[in-house]
Amino acid sequence: MRKTLLTALAAAVLVVLLASAQGTAALLRAQSELTPGTITTGKLAIKAGNGSSSDTDYVFSDLNNGALVPGGYRQAPLTISNAGNVAMTYSLTGASSAPSAPTQADIYLAATVDLTVYAVGGSAACQPGVLSPGTVLYQGKPSSTATFAPRHLTAQGIGSAEVLCVRISLPQNADQRAAGGKLRLVLSWRGDQA
Repeated sequence: MRKTLLTALAAAVLVVLLASAQGTAALLRAQSELTPGTITTGKLAIKAGNGSSSDTDYVFSDLNNGALVPGGYRQAPLTISNAGNVAMTYSLTGASSAPSAPTQADIYLAATVDLTVYAVGGSAACQPGVLSPGTVLYQGKPSSTATFAPRHLTAQGIGSAEVLCVRISLPQNADQRAAGGKLRLVLSWRGDQA
């Protein structure tokens, strides 16, 4: 009798387990149609120049207008323009000042000279003798880490170009070993779609 009771109890537990193991299965499905949008491409291009000529690899020779003496400076306007058809931001991404095969005087001059980049309202604001031409964007030594916050340029028309005033200066207490040195200022720029 006891064996029958245990068998019946085991059978009841097995029935309960099998009954609780049954689950519910559902298949969910959603469907909709999408209308594809239009994909357009644009051209992103940045140019530098002097207002009358510009290029993506512009030779900035406007600072070559005389000797740089201790306590003095040279400056010239540089126009950065959006030559593409999409709005963009641009920024300075480095500056170097030593010639490719520098002499000792070139090395001392490159280490001594200061670079300042201003945002100005036009080329007339960056003439010799103008000491405070505009908003300072960068001030320091020419270096590969020279940078300033991105500036916005529209795709076309007003706002598609900005005039910068690039100034190099030599401190009053410049190292005499820099005398006779030459500079080759190379500014690197980066443009990104806005």
